[in-house]
Amino acid sequence: MDHFFIKRKRNSEVKYTEACSSSSVESGIVDSDNIEKNTDSSLQTSSSFEPHFKKKKVSARRYNEDYLKYGFIKCEKPFENDRPQCVICNNILANESLKPSKLKRHLETQHAELIDKPLEYFQRKKKDVKLSTQFLSCSTTVSEKALLSSYLVAYRVAKEKIANTAAEKIILPACLDMVRTIFDDKSADKLKTIPNDNTVSLRICTIAEHLETMLITRLQSGIDFAIQLDESTDIGSCTTLLVYVRYAWQDDFMEDFLCFLNLTSHLSGLDIFTELERHIVGQYKLNWKNCKGITSDGTATITGKHSRVIKKLLEVTNNGAVWNHCFIHREGLASREIPQSLMEVLKNAVKVVNFIKGSSLNSRLLETFCSEIGTNHTHLLYHTKVRWLSQGKILSRVYELRNEIHFFLIEKKSHLANIFEDDTWVTKLAYLTDIFSILNELSLKLQGKNSDVFQHVERIQGFRKTLLLWQVRLKSNRPSYYMFPRFLQHIEENIINENILKEIKLEILLHLTSLSQTFNHFFPEEKFETLRENSWVKDPFAFRNPESIIELNLVPEEENELLQLSSSYTLKNDYETLSLSAFWIKVKEDFPLLSRKSVLLLLPFTTTSLCELGFSILTQFKTKERNGLNGAAAMRVALSSCVPDWNELMNRQAHPS
Repeated sequence: MDHFFIKRKRNSEVKYTEACSSSSVESGIVDSDNIEKNTDSSLQTSSSFEPHFKKKKVSARRYNEDYLKYGFIKCEKPFENDRPQCVICNNILANESLKPSKLKRHLETQHAELIDKPLEYFQRKKKDVKLSTQFLSCSTTVSEKALLSSYLVAYRVAKEKIANTAAEKIILPACLDMVRTIFDDKSADKLKTIPNDNTVSLRICTIAEHLETMLITRLQSGIDFAIQLDESTDIGSCTTLLVYVRYAWQDDFMEDFLCFLNLTSHLSGLDIFTELERHIVGQYKLNWKNCKGITSDGTATITGKHSRVIKKLLEVTNNGAVWNHCFIHREGLASREIPQSLMEVLKNAVKVVNFIKGSSLNSRLLETFCSEIGTNHTHLLYHTKVRWLSQGKILSRVYELRNEIHFFLIEKKSHLANIFEDDTWVTKLAYLTDIFSILNELSLKLQGKNSDVFQHVERIQGFRKTLLLWQVRLKSNRPSYYMFPRFLQHIEENIINENILKEIKLEILLHLTSLSQTFNHFFPEEKFETLRENSWVKDPFAFRNPESIIELNLVPEEENELLQLSSSYTLKNDYETLSLSAFWIKVKEDFPLLSRKSVLLLLPFTTTSLCELGFSILTQFKTKERNGLNGAAAMRVALSSCVPDWNELMNRQAHPS
């Protein structure tokens, strides 16, 4: 009997070898599926024999909701087993990777900067995951995939602010080359169904309409919002008005592009207000009473006595909104106050830049000269009053290249070379370079998304106190110049007459005093009284004692909520990890009075930096070659914070064009 089974075993092995050999001869490669099939069929005659090459069963791992803390969700694609998908890079891992150690390793190696992010961060990312073509099922037809590809290409074209023809002339040919090279001609032919530039323009308009509907639907739900607005002139001499909106959505504030208005020339303030009314109330059906904040610059077009745009906007809100003069604009106005002697230094520096940059030949010669001697910079920068950072940048570049510029001006026999031979002028230039670089840093700190009014006020007040400290330093018997590094280095490396240095010190002191006065004028203390009265919004856990809460002049219900809130250690952890706005939105259910009051205080914009960003992007869309372009749709797609719902867009058009 044993001999019989051994013989059957050998016969099975022979059959297995013959199956492999015949398959190799016919096709040149061994198909593993056929091998297993042949092997299983040849071994069915023996129930007592277990071949050593039988496939081992591996149990599939299941997704756990706790894996979201590592940044992974369950992939919605119809796989046989659960597979994790990263919410950051959208990579889909194998089922075997459903281990906390492997998921954590992916987070640490691929997204190390997000290791300390709280769970709420990944929950927000989970909602914004773009599955692109994965939105469609595996049975999606080629035409439907081409339609979705057309939308995705148009979306990318608008986001990158490039011409619509780039899809037809660059993107599609490049994709054809790559697919034809890596796969085959048949696969490349499928890409030819993706539309040309005319359809790309239509796709952008469709996406813009979809994003606008998504935003307006949210605002029409009756939530509070704040706006910022600014007007400018584009390259086609058309006056445009940009409006951004901020509103509370889900677990934090959202900032989004609201509307883009083309205004006719010589518009009065009433005409501007009428245009806003026609769009926001007439077209969008929004209620002005829900507007809790209006932010703009202080130009006469918006706030002048003959314009009164802001006044009319405040009237339609029943004075329920607050108007904020842009912090950056105010900081720029305060920085313009310069003593006459220092102003002459700035003007001469601008003349030098204009002399060199105004001539293409001079600009090339200076670039060649600086390249040959190995300087860090080879170009000068233009100065313009509408650029907040231009003064500090052009002065820094002129001071760094002062020796090269001096030699160049001598070669060109320009009288401007004489100013670089004046040690007093160069010393004052060093000071102006330092002070405007400091003002640039302050301006940069006032920019950015989702910054609250408390942060901006603290930075302004800190700078004002710094100015007072510097004045005290200069008035002492042994003045210190540590706060001006270029100026300090210049007087240490060069022999400066003491009398001249004293005169320069007095001019610096006069300038710092003037800066303090202008900052006090544009940022008066009484404007920040509301923030001081509501200091608990900034740090509610600083008021743990009942005695300190009573001094805040809150109503009894608010006092009780603040006492309960400040006693919660769990919420204190949330306060330390979330933004200030996200924290107050999160506690809305448990502490409705304090949350409502805090959100209304934090909701208004403090700057018009988003509008300035929008104007910069408009210059990329509307160039000299496309000065007649109506960029409203492209601007919407490029600036919108909402993510398109590709399923909805696909359902709108059953048959692609």
